Amino acid sequence: MAKGLANTWWHRNHLVCVNYPDLPTKKEVIYRVFRAAYPDGAFVDDDLRLVELRDKEIVWQNLTNEMDQALGDVDAFVNTLPAQVPRLRNNASSLDSVREYYKALMQEAKQALFVSQNGLYFEFRSMEELVVRCKRAGGADWSSYDPDEPAVGAGTVGGWSFAREYLQPSSTSTAKYLQEHVKSLEAFKIAGRA
Repeated sequence: MAKGLANTWWHRNHLVCVNYPDLPTKKEVIYRVFRAAYPDGAFVDDDLRLVELRDKEIVWQNLTNEMDQALGDVDAFVNTLPAQVPRLRNNASSLDSVREYYKALMQEAKQALFVSQNGLYFEFRSMEELVVRCKRAGGADWSSYDPDEPAVGAGTVGGWSFAREYLQPSSTSTAKYLQEHVKSLEAFKIAGRA
């Protein structure tokens, strides 16, 4: 990291607000958690090749350590955003919503990973494989891609419904609500200038 730049988990793992008000999704965060703990893959690499067989309890512990560090860095990260995203300067309500969004997003990612690691080895592995497939499909729009689409080029394996279900935001998702709230605040601000 260059001298003078913020060094939070979010910066190191490339989850900054580049396209504000579009914020990272749960799929992207889970992918980054896996790559922060295992740059070459916990179960599969970025080319969807299996890596060495790992104990899922050790993988879970390493992922938990990364997620705890990310949660601990949220406030420091969000405090750097006004310098990077001019629209967040002097905008305390949007900044607070972004802060709560990142916290809720990581909590939801942690819950999804917890549920998948609590199942069979394949279910835990499929969580990483699904987010890698999303990344390979372009990654720019983590929210609309279905990993069973043929565009990825790699055949899919059945039995992913369990992991896929936990990658999608639920209807009661706090992160989903906060993301919509941030977008509506931004739209209101833009409409007020017109």
